Amino acid sequence: MTDKNQVYNSHFLLEQESNLYFPDGWAQTGGDGATKWEWVCTPNGSRAIKIMHPSGPRAGIILENNVVIPAGEGQRWEFRAVLQTEPAEVSCYIRVYLGAVSQYLFTVRPSSELEEFTRVFSTPTGVTGLRVEVGILGEGIISIHEIQGWRLYPKRELRLDEKGQVYVRHIDSIGKIQAPVSVRLVSPLPMPVDIRTPIKADVRDLTPSRDGIKIYSSNGNSIDSTLDGSLQVKMSGRKYLQSVESVTSTNISIATMPKDVSEVTVFSYAVHNTGTEVVVVQLQISPDGAIWTADDLECKILPGALSVFTPNRFLRYVRLIYHSQSPNPLSVWFQAQG
Repeated sequence: MTDKNQVYNSHFLLEQESNLYFPDGWAQTGGDGATKWEWVCTPNGSRAIKIMHPSGPRAGIILENNVVIPAGEGQRWEFRAVLQTEPAEVSCYIRVYLGAVSQYLFTVRPSSELEEFTRVFSTPTGVTGLRVEVGILGEGIISIHEIQGWRLYPKRELRLDEKGQVYVRHIDSIGKIQAPVSVRLVSPLPMPVDIRTPIKADVRDLTPSRDGIKIYSSNGNSIDSTLDGSLQVKMSGRKYLQSVESVTSTNISIATMPKDVSEVTVFSYAVHNTGTEVVVVQLQISPDGAIWTADDLECKILPGALSVFTPNRFLRYVRLIYHSQSPNPLSVWFQAQG
């Protein structure tokens, strides 16, 4: 088991640079105009997040995209949340996002006293990171005191690639066998050998130019080798793509230029709010570039802040939509690696 908790700011002790009234690494999610979030100090000196939810859709807090928990496929994780509600037994939830693959949803009913909830789960194929969301489903008040997570298996941390698989270094060169390897065949049965007469033969000296062979590729060209006989292999490098848009948000939702991500392995958006207004941004995905659906909840970006957006699910096209109460400048980066 990994002794170190993997959830950033799990006890809500660190404040945001751009928002001194909410813990760093966490964002509000869901709720409506009547929902209120408060970052409070408990009697024992610790910090907690209190959500007052009189009505409407679910309301909670979610780990931000820029502090995703690194994870890989085939692992076992344990998450723990310390909660309390007023009144007792209000329906609440713990949701774990498994990157762009899937998600787990656990429903709980905390009491009016501090109560600890623990859930263990395994990660499926294709997972590269985890995000956790905790909140309230029914009407009432929830106090979230801590959210922690540990990797139970494997015990030793493995280096993973961007697809969540065990990292294997690229082949830089091909070596050769320095000494012959002897192999002895052991058979449980005797093997009879009948030698009738010795064979004498004169074999002329062999030369590579007269007695060698050539191997040809599909395009008709022969495959080259080095002077010592090693095969020459060319390794293709990674493809990197980037685009930058300078846009202005208004009170009407506007979309960025759609991006075709069918031939890249990892990609993300970065949005920098260079104005003085709060801007609401949401990531959308589409199978054909015409029909669009939201991939995640809307995210509020404060003036001067930078937010990163990565998809939870895959479709061929992606874009961002954004709006604000009054005109406000934004810088939008799209970066991809193939």
